[in-house]
Amino acid sequence: MELQIISLVFLIFAIVVGFIKKINVGLVALGVALPLSMIGKIEPKIIFSGFPSKLFLTLLGTMFFFSILQENKTLELLSKKVVLLVGKRAYLIPIIIYIISYLLSAAGPGAISVQSIMVILAVSLAIEMKISIILMGALSILGAVGGTTSPIALTGIIVADLTSNMEIPKVVDSVFLGVSLANFICAVVLYIFLKGYKIKIDVKTSDENLIFNKEQKISILSLLLLIITVVGFQYDVGLVSFLLALILILLKVGNEKTAIKKIPWGVLILILGVSVLMSVTKAMGGIDLLADILASMMNDTTASPIMGLTAGLMSWFSSANGVVFPTLIPTVTKIAADVGGNITATELIIAIVGGATVAGISPLSTGGSLILAAYSQETDSSEKEEQSLFAKLFITSFIVVIIITIFAFLGIFKIFS
Repeated sequence: MELQIISLVFLIFAIVVGFIKKINVGLVALGVALPLSMIGKIEPKIIFSGFPSKLFLTLLGTMFFFSILQENKTLELLSKKVVLLVGKRAYLIPIIIYIISYLLSAAGPGAISVQSIMVILAVSLAIEMKISIILMGALSILGAVGGTTSPIALTGIIVADLTSNMEIPKVVDSVFLGVSLANFICAVVLYIFLKGYKIKIDVKTSDENLIFNKEQKISILSLLLLIITVVGFQYDVGLVSFLLALILILLKVGNEKTAIKKIPWGVLILILGVSVLMSVTKAMGGIDLLADILASMMNDTTASPIMGLTAGLMSWFSSANGVVFPTLIPTVTKIAADVGGNITATELIIAIVGGATVAGISPLSTGGSLILAAYSQETDSSEKEEQSLFAKLFITSFIVVIIITIFAFLGIFKIFS
């Protein structure tokens, strides 16, 4: 128990010191990872295993590719084209972003692949339109994580696999419908709270002034290829981005050195550093301690909301598909039986998937980290501004997780079970 508490104290210390001293939290996290591991007698290989290599390659590949599109003004021009297209109906743009993200993700490629494309485009649009980065980024993420619960998408397939021996009828369809509804409500709440309906812009540019040059046309073609290969053929978005970036450089469409400089290295260090510290915290039982505290408060009324909240908290610091679902979903039949009452295993699963997926807005998750990286890449933001956005993303993620928890508490997920 002492080691569990100590690990959580170190984690909180890293975050607090980073914000107060205006130091990159990732650097602080990397700095305290070694002494924490020594206290917990954790082997160095655990520290190294916490380095999220796949996330790193995904972020680096997409950021490098989109750096080229930013450097040759393709993203800027594309954003202006979209703004001109919607005209005075600018309030529709966040809604369109949500719907496209949802449909693309539901088609099968999974949330990460869709987010890697849609989040960057959404942030680029937000900057061009001078509207909320959080609104545009969060709705693109919610759309992607909502769609990925479809029976043919990544999360839906994982849920089906994990429940294959549980004899729960129509669980995948129930999860898809239940999570989609809750996810949509989260999107509506954020749209209203962040005043998306009040978005107004002055369109002063004519279409005649927005003409793509040869390099930009090639860049648009490469962007279409990225979408087709990732969404249509489900290739890894990071690796595809590296390949397309290389082709653009060879065609002299973009400048390699300029693109590399535009990569938000500070944001990458922030995300990767905290992930490494989290691996030590998890190995010492810090995350389990949080889950146990919540589990101790369960009854037939609170079981579903607590599972949703626990899934959300775990998803802030670990992979929903790789950690949260394999850890929590196998426990639902026993919990439902032990708690008794009207609670069902399906209801608990919907709460788990709902809480874990919407938490993806967190800056430590792929979606939230992409918002941070895209914002840093597109603007000359200061360290203070990036830290502020980091905090706001956490708050936004907390809000939507609480919405899922309220849904579960009100018993709305029972409708689908």
